[in-house]
Amino acid sequence: MQVSMINLTQDLVASGGGQLHTSVAKKGKTSVYDFSRCKLCGEKAAAPKYKLKQMLLYACSNCDFHYIDALDDFPDEQPEESLLTEKVRNFIESKLPQNAIQLDKNLQFVKAHVALSGMHCLDIGSGAGLFPSLLKGARAVPHGIEPQEIFREFAMKKFHLSVRRELIDDSYWQNEYPGFFDVVTLWDTLEHVNFPAETLKAACRVIKPGGYLFLDTPSRDSFFYRASVWSYRFSQGRNPLLLNTLYSPKPYGHKQIFTTAQLWTLLESSGFSVVGRSAFHRSRNKLVVVCRKNTA
Repeated sequence: MQVSMINLTQDLVASGGGQLHTSVAKKGKTSVYDFSRCKLCGEKAAAPKYKLKQMLLYACSNCDFHYIDALDDFPDEQPEESLLTEKVRNFIESKLPQNAIQLDKNLQFVKAHVALSGMHCLDIGSGAGLFPSLLKGARAVPHGIEPQEIFREFAMKKFHLSVRRELIDDSYWQNEYPGFFDVVTLWDTLEHVNFPAETLKAACRVIKPGGYLFLDTPSRDSFFYRASVWSYRFSQGRNPLLLNTLYSPKPYGHKQIFTTAQLWTLLESSGFSVVGRSAFHRSRNKLVVVCRKNTA
């Protein structure tokens, strides 16, 4: 679920590509999860704090984690017909150059810590398969996870890469690949998953002791986020426009955003030690970090 690709389904609809998002995911029913139970600390201490467009933004009184009241459902059935029409394929192709700029920086970040040749690397949220293809070009052995069928099909046809649909906490990964991967990456993914703590713990289980986790995710410490909150409060909730751009109840939208302290705490509780932040990325709106799985 990489740069801009996460919203590509919605872009396709806007461009006349069809209602593709209804074929791959749908907004989860709020009844399946008690949103008063914080998705970060697990305490039943969260309550709605901001009323946004078609969603409530919850805040935990225990750890101040922010998340919306939406979950994605992942249907078991696969579409009977290919969604990758020529028009759709051309649309995805048009987005690749923009993605390539960001993902090349990500690759350089990984290569600064790991000699990739022969390394087994799992990219969680592979989108159209561009980052696994870059890993392949660096002589690594790429593996990928992407829940959206349209992108898996594109990755196969464009890059000749087989990307799996099973999520990282699925038994396919947990039973078949424990302690297997040298590197796991989550580029622009953690903010989209239903349960980030479970995602990171599941990722930790498939990494070798001493192996690496690389990720980036929006930062709640950014000036833009703080300005969004100020705008909401100053208008007494009448101007939620900026916060609405940061979260979305639509399929694969932003469900939660971390402060630096929250992300560090979650990584450490999931079995990682934070090595540091990226020197290749200059954006103050994102957290770009490298961690290593603890050996004991």
